Amino acid sequence: MSADSPASRDVAELPSPEEVICILKKQSPTEDVYEIFSLGQGGQDGGKPSFALRRLSYARSDDGENEALQHLVDKFLINDLPVYLQPGQRRRVHVIVSTHSGTGLSTQFYNDVLAPLLKAFDLTASGEPEQGGAEQQSSYHLLITQDAESVKEFSRDLAAPDRDEKNIEHTVVLLSGDGGVIDMLNGYAPMDDADIDTDPQRQPLVAIIPLGTGNALFSSLHKIVTTPTASELVQGLRTLLHGKAAPLPSFKAVFPEGSRTITYSETSNPTSTGDDSIKAVDPTPGLGEQTEYVTHLYGVVVASYGFHSQLVWESDTPEYRKHGADRFQMVANELLGESHAYRATVEIGRSSTTAGGQIAGDETLDRDRHSYILATLVSNLQNTFCISPASQPLDGQLRLVHFGHVDGAKTMEIMMAAYNNGRHVDMRWGGTAAQGQDGNKGEDGVGYDEIDEVRITTHEEDARWRKVCIDGTIVEIPSGGRMVVSTEARRHLRVLVDGSTTYKFAS
Repeated sequence: MSADSPASRDVAELPSPEEVICILKKQSPTEDVYEIFSLGQGGQDGGKPSFALRRLSYARSDDGENEALQHLVDKFLINDLPVYLQPGQRRRVHVIVSTHSGTGLSTQFYNDVLAPLLKAFDLTASGEPEQGGAEQQSSYHLLITQDAESVKEFSRDLAAPDRDEKNIEHTVVLLSGDGGVIDMLNGYAPMDDADIDTDPQRQPLVAIIPLGTGNALFSSLHKIVTTPTASELVQGLRTLLHGKAAPLPSFKAVFPEGSRTITYSETSNPTSTGDDSIKAVDPTPGLGEQTEYVTHLYGVVVASYGFHSQLVWESDTPEYRKHGADRFQMVANELLGESHAYRATVEIGRSSTTAGGQIAGDETLDRDRHSYILATLVSNLQNTFCISPASQPLDGQLRLVHFGHVDGAKTMEIMMAAYNNGRHVDMRWGGTAAQGQDGNKGEDGVGYDEIDEVRITTHEEDARWRKVCIDGTIVEIPSGGRMVVSTEARRHLRVLVDGSTTYKFAS
């Protein structure tokens, strides 16, 4: 027997449960042979982490010494690809590699891990399958993003009401961070609900391979997973192969007339794009500011005004991008030092239950100076940063985290408490001059509310302090303008979640 045969392999070489993705049983006339797929994550390869898909075969004997192997088999054995990953006459499978997500690891991860994993299931990449073509039975459509509009354009094609394949189900595997999901949502969510088939099975099913910077949605969806502890990437692959579909809750942010998105990209001699958008760029080579008028955006993670939105925006400006990863800490330190009091009126809309049924309840926060206003549908903005501890996966409840104008030291204390399992929501403090000033009107503590809607009216004259953040997209609203963020009753997308956990699905 060969030294490399499955029967001769020492079970001490088994990968740890934290690394295992799945196990396949191989056909053998004499013994049970299992092929274990695991993810190897190494050090730096050309300045970036390296990945490898490991495949090792093991034979199970009857001598009772394979308990470790049997434990893995019981946890990770799968017999075939799940239905949602099987292309056919009524289903299309797409893999989208978002080349600029996070630190740019998506292409490497696809080539080294995902593509060979899918190939082990006889699933290979091709061009867009033709209707009735032979390729569609075993191939998926691969999209390598070319620019920031690639995912939106793809999603719009799926949503087109005049498409020929209206009865086709679509599974979209996204190698991306939160931005890929957001682009899918904003490309697919209709201007008119009547344009889209409301059958949930016709809504695209999104599977996330978390390769972004924060991965807030993925972290929040998997916060209560009961399978063995794993890295986010291992868990993403497990969910891809063992998951189940669930409706994805979302919110809609509506902006006043004159609002515009702010982004930065390479520019050269821009030209006018018409009355509905404007472009103002830095005349020097490099990154330039790109702006477009916007009326609304859809989101699944966060809508914010104040410290959070300011940090997201300023760290993305050319002035700070040149500092690389250090830019986030640099901007945070500057903002904490300035400790700006954001002038705004904040109104909360929510439903309250009484003996007579549901009635609408509105409240205006009793202050006009703020440091932090953040509405969210998820629990975590990062794996260890728990912004909304009461949020459960897919519960569909919008929650507002907010506090009035405080100094930089207090803001930092509150943010650090969020890293301690969300303890910030219990924080209260005295109304000292240093901590409760400029219109706080005695409300000293972190507010944490279940809401249906929040309306934020900015009273800032300086455009620097009029930036809001919708899932990473920065929007500048005019002075005196009001942003309205509200939960959506209907769902536009489905998302793949871990199959081992009982979720509180949103109604």
